[in-house]
Amino acid sequence: ADFYSRCLKQTKGAAAARAYLASRQIDQHIIDDFMIGFAPPEPHDAIMRWAQKHGYSNDDLQAAGVVLPPFDGRTEWYDRFQDRLIFPIRDTLGRVIAFSARVYGAGGNKRQAKYVNSPETEIFTKGRVLYGLDHAASKIVKNPRREALICEGQIDVIRCHAAGFETAVASQGTAFSKEHAKLLKRYADCAVLVFDGDAAGCKAAVRTGALLLEESIPVRVARLSPGDDPDSVILTKGHQT
Repeated sequence: ADFYSRCLKQTKGAAAARAYLASRQIDQHIIDDFMIGFAPPEPHDAIMRWAQKHGYSNDDLQAAGVVLPPFDGRTEWYDRFQDRLIFPIRDTLGRVIAFSARVYGAGGNKRQAKYVNSPETEIFTKGRVLYGLDHAASKIVKNPRREALICEGQIDVIRCHAAGFETAVASQGTAFSKEHAKLLKRYADCAVLVFDGDAAGCKAAVRTGALLLEESIPVRVARLSPGDDPDSVILTKGHQT
């Protein structure tokens, strides 16, 4: 995570990624708080060079889900996340256990997946991790209602925290699950769902709400206009809307 963070801050190849974050009004304080980084496109083995200096092998990196071995005609190992923004995923103690890598601005194309996430490993099971919970857990417990705010995406969670809604979390690379509900129940007595305002977001809210109710977590739903998400609402209408 520190390596990717330095790449974002210091490398010339990250200029477009830095410009993209600036265009999304994600400032340096937010970048540092959430350890946002950048996986350089060149050299393709940058993360392996870093690992070698620190005593880690390519097999170690593969076990961690960070690199891919030679396959499909390739003769070299390479970084799974090349030329993407990096969002470290942390457990409730703040330890980095995986990564989510996002295309940025013109850096992506229609053939690319918007996100590439770490595979499940010995320390990462996506159905048991909520993005942002390392930040939000203590805030939820201290909230007068012990109320969690559940979003769909990482940028939404980050925007909510930056705007003062510090109880925001999101599922990680998968639909909200029964395991997520059980995890949230350790900290929250109730929840507010703030999903995208499109049909898919409404469907996800109904499904997520049902899972939370099964765990005896009362649910409220904040309905957004079609085309809106928490990030866009806060940016265009302010956090007191």
